[in-house]
Amino acid sequence: MVIYDERLSVPLRWWLAALVAAAALTAALLPLSPVVAVAAGTVLLMALAPAFGRYGGVRIRVCDGVLVAGPIVLRGEHAGAVEVLDEAAAFAWRTRLASPRARLLIRTYLPCAVRVEVAEPSLLCPYVYLSTRRPAALAAALAEARDHCTAQAGPAR
Repeated sequence: MVIYDERLSVPLRWWLAALVAAAALTAALLPLSPVVAVAAGTVLLMALAPAFGRYGGVRIRVCDGVLVAGPIVLRGEHAGAVEVLDEAAAFAWRTRLASPRARLLIRTYLPCAVRVEVAEPSLLCPYVYLSTRRPAALAAALAEARDHCTAQAGPAR
């Protein structure tokens, strides 16, 4: 069961900037040849579209007690405290407070983030940092997944 699902797509302003760059390139090359100018602008857009798609195609999902965020996979029973980070705190945790062993999913165009402590020492990762558009909803989903896994594991011991 999917509790949370978010795609970290690039903002519209990036696409508009790509269009402006392609138009500027086309205009700059127009004195050479209209065909070359249009071809260069088209090639630029064709190069940027898949790059934006890949970079913004990363998903954050909390499903069946497991967090999957790009290459990061964290089971609910290994999740510790969940902290919602505002813009200033998120900046601090992705720069000067960042641990070299932490797993980070950073999208700088998303100002807020969630930090999840990793409670399993064998994973050798102190925390997971996730950029997100909806930090409160993600934190609630992670807490629900952690509590669900803890409740399931509790009676079995």
